[in-house]
Amino acid sequence: MLLQALGLSHRFGEREALAGVDVTVRPGVLTGLLGPNGAGKTTLMRVVLGIIEPDAGQVLLDGRPVAFADRQRWGYMPQERGLYPQMPAGRQLVYLARLHGLSPAEAEARARALLAELGLGERWAERTERLSGGLQQRLQLGAALVHDPDVIVLDEPFAGLDPVAVEELSQSLRERVRAGRTVVLSSHQLDLVQDLCEEIVMIDHGRTVLTGRVDRLRASSGRRQLRLGLAPGTPRDWLTAFPAVEVVADQADALRLDLPPGTDALAVLDAARAAGSVIDFGLDLPTLSQLFLAAVGDAVPGGAGPDA
Repeated sequence: MLLQALGLSHRFGEREALAGVDVTVRPGVLTGLLGPNGAGKTTLMRVVLGIIEPDAGQVLLDGRPVAFADRQRWGYMPQERGLYPQMPAGRQLVYLARLHGLSPAEAEARARALLAELGLGERWAERTERLSGGLQQRLQLGAALVHDPDVIVLDEPFAGLDPVAVEELSQSLRERVRAGRTVVLSSHQLDLVQDLCEEIVMIDHGRTVLTGRVDRLRASSGRRQLRLGLAPGTPRDWLTAFPAVEVVADQADALRLDLPPGTDALAVLDAARAAGSVIDFGLDLPTLSQLFLAAVGDAVPGGAGPDA
């Protein structure tokens, strides 16, 4: 199902949360809605879900306005947990599956399979409030997926997760994308989802600043970073021959250099080799954070807390 948000605008009093934002989420393509806290990501998702009525714009599914019945087949994971703290994990998923129309047997089968997939198979009878924050986050994802939704909308799904949990949940999302589901997730941790999302929409202060395929955006930026592993004591004075090159990181045994468009990376490498021993080197494309900074000229995205 093709999900589109076209020209969405919304104000909270004098504050403009969204200003004509467009988002397209294609089935079978994991799409990231990215930007710093306060960018408008959560507001946009709430408009898409029908929780907030926009001041302007529309939400379409396969080219037609979204109906209530359509959203019954969607799965939503909010940024702030909406679980019942005293209900056991397994019964919680069964209850939510039943609300979506599954039979008791279907609901239990789905709940058990999903808990096993999310690494919670042994937590069926454990009360939610006794689970760690990371395990509750997994259970929250299970609540969004238990009815096998056609459209999956996730708001900051990786908040509070360790790297192992991030990879496990990422794999669950990849499997659903491969099955043709429509999946969109929001995150302020731009580089965390860099290798997960195929397409992105970056917003800042309620406006779209960058959109497209991740690989094409990174390749077409014209900027690259040269990594140099150097022998201790290698001088740096050779850098004066490249005034446009910016030193991103300078350590005793390594340099990371930002190369502006048109810079000859081999010439920089040759100068470093002439000055001392280059142990290893590599050329990297810019990260999503760097692309964002180039697009808005603002501070590094990050931090924690609810989005606007």
